[in-house]
Amino acid sequence: MPRAAPTNHPFAPHAVRLAALWVLAGAASKAASGMPTDLPYFFANLEIDPTSVIVAGTLVEGAVAAFALVAPRAARVPLAALLALFAALLVHHVTHTDASCGCFGGAKIPAPAMLGADLAFLGLVGWTFRKPPAHTGATRMLAGALAGLAVGGGLAAYANARLSHAVAGEQPTAPVATPPSQAAVPPAPPAWSMPTELPEQVLLRPLTWIGKPLAQTPLGTWVDTAPFPAKARMIFFYKSCNHCAALLKELAEQQTADPAAAPTYVLVQLPTPAAYTGKLFVETVPKHALWVELPSVIKAYVMTPPWIVDIDGGKVVHAERVPWPGEKAAGK
Repeated sequence: MPRAAPTNHPFAPHAVRLAALWVLAGAASKAASGMPTDLPYFFANLEIDPTSVIVAGTLVEGAVAAFALVAPRAARVPLAALLALFAALLVHHVTHTDASCGCFGGAKIPAPAMLGADLAFLGLVGWTFRKPPAHTGATRMLAGALAGLAVGGGLAAYANARLSHAVAGEQPTAPVATPPSQAAVPPAPPAWSMPTELPEQVLLRPLTWIGKPLAQTPLGTWVDTAPFPAKARMIFFYKSCNHCAALLKELAEQQTADPAAAPTYVLVQLPTPAAYTGKLFVETVPKHALWVELPSVIKAYVMTPPWIVDIDGGKVVHAERVPWPGEKAAGK
């Protein structure tokens, strides 16, 4: 016997719209207050531009949610897929850290609570596949698509404009042409000074520094790199990071065991947040040529240490993030 087609239910379109409003609220919050340091654990360990993740997220979430509000039957599949993706990312996040997932921008909502809400709305949308809304006409479909483009594009544009002022990252500089008569006399580099405009957060992505002079990387923006040795191994760390402490202790032991083979170390400390009251784990460090601390006037540096960055001839030649025990080598 052929299976009977599912019958429509008057609550079905409202069920889809409730889930869509949840997604739209998250997209609007990300656009208004989301920052790179709010991203879930999964994204923190990938060497991709976190501001692009936020902008793309607001675009997709806003577009799907607006489409679902206008054409709930047609938008059920992408809406369910989006909620399932949220749940998968949150499961990964919860298994690695108890920090907030930043799902609603800067709102400090516990990740398990967000996971429960996403699963509940996913179940609500899933129910509509048994009791679907009425069929969507072509006019409503077109209106939904246009609403999705308008809402998603508007949220993404706002997020991009806000983050471009709040987050500092790679600053590509155009080469300056030198007249032939002056080619043999290179101009003296300008004296280093702290930027006058301070962003809320600074992106530090060492893999993008490879091949560049150290002074032209974001590190050179916030620290005077003139005193750095021309050839050295830089270790980026937090004092509050026990994995960083373990690496520094291991390097110190290797240096003691074979001093001749040890590189010249430069220790680059990310400032401990003023609100942090926990233990400072770093006690033993290798002998080093320089120990610098990034300026604490910046609220946050977007980086998951420890990182090892090698310079040779004043240029970055190698960068590698040391994964934590039990962690996949993401970001290497």
